[in-house]
Amino acid sequence: MATPTVSTFVGYVILQPIIVAMSTAVLSAFLSYEIAGQIDWRPITVCYTCDFLTVSVDHLKDQEVVIGALGVAAVKRFTPLFRLSRILLALNALLLVVALCQSPSEVTFITAAFTAPAFLWVTPLDLQWIDRVLKRFIRANHDQEVEYDSTRSKKPFVIKRVPGVKAILDGIIRSCMPLLVVHSALQLSWQSAHNAPPWTITETMIWSMVNRICHCIMADLRDYDEDKKTGVPTIPILLGCPLTRIVLTVVQTVVMMAFLHNLFIVGSSCLAIALVWILEKDSPKAHFRLSLHSQSIFIIIYAVMFVLL
Repeated sequence: MATPTVSTFVGYVILQPIIVAMSTAVLSAFLSYEIAGQIDWRPITVCYTCDFLTVSVDHLKDQEVVIGALGVAAVKRFTPLFRLSRILLALNALLLVVALCQSPSEVTFITAAFTAPAFLWVTPLDLQWIDRVLKRFIRANHDQEVEYDSTRSKKPFVIKRVPGVKAILDGIIRSCMPLLVVHSALQLSWQSAHNAPPWTITETMIWSMVNRICHCIMADLRDYDEDKKTGVPTIPILLGCPLTRIVLTVVQTVVMMAFLHNLFIVGSSCLAIALVWILEKDSPKAHFRLSLHSQSIFIIIYAVMFVLL
C-alpha cells in the first residue's frame, strides 16, 4: 500500500465507504418500491449504515497498520483524521440503532447475520481448536496418537485469501441483505409483492448478485499489482487478467441474454462489459466506481423515467 496522505486517507476511509453504501441504499430503495410500491426510510438506513460501517472499519484498520508502521510522528499527524473517522462511525452506528429500534425484531437478526461475515473476511481466524477437536475424536475412536502438521495448524485463516470467496460473500451480502431487510421491515408476504413492471424480485436478485460479484473481481483487477506483491491469491492473479476479463464478459452476457425483456438490465450489463475491457489495472481507481454503480445508474434512470412518465 502506498504511503498515506491526508487526501488518500479521507478518500479511502470516508469517501469510498460512502460511495459503496450509496449503491446499497439505491438498491434497497428500489427494492422497497418493487416489493411494496413505497419507499421506506428504515431499510434504506439499515442497509446504508451497515455498508458504511463494514467498509470504513475495514479500511480504518488498514490505515492504522500502515500509519502505525511509519512512526510516532505520522500517527500524531493523522490523529485528527482517526478521530473524525471514529466520530462518523459512531454517528452511523447511532443511525443504525435508531432504524433497528423502529423496525421489527426480525430486521435486527437479519442485519446481524449478514453483517458479521463482512467484519470477518479480513480478520485472521485461529482454527487450532478444530485440530484439537479432530485429534481427540480420532484418539477416542482409534485409541492411537495422531500426528499432524502443527506449523500449519498455527497459521491463521483469512477468508479474503481464499480465491473468489470474498467476491461471492460480497455478492450475497449486498444483494440478499437489502431484500430480506426491506421485506422484514415492511412485513409483507411474498405473494403481495408489488412487482413493478418490467421487474421481478427474482431477476433483480440475480442481476444484483452477479453485478456485485463481478465488481468485486474488477476491484481485484484494479489491485492486481498490490495483491501480487502481498501474496493475496485473487481471481485475476490465478487466472491472469485476459482470462478474468473473458470470464466476466461471459457471465454478464448470460445475465443479459436471460433478461432481454428488461432493457435496464441489458443496459447495465452492456456498461459492465464495456468497463471490463476499458478499465486497466493502472487506470485511476476513481474510474472503477463506474463498475460499482453500473447497476445504480440504471435504477436511477428507471426512477427518473417513472417520475417523468
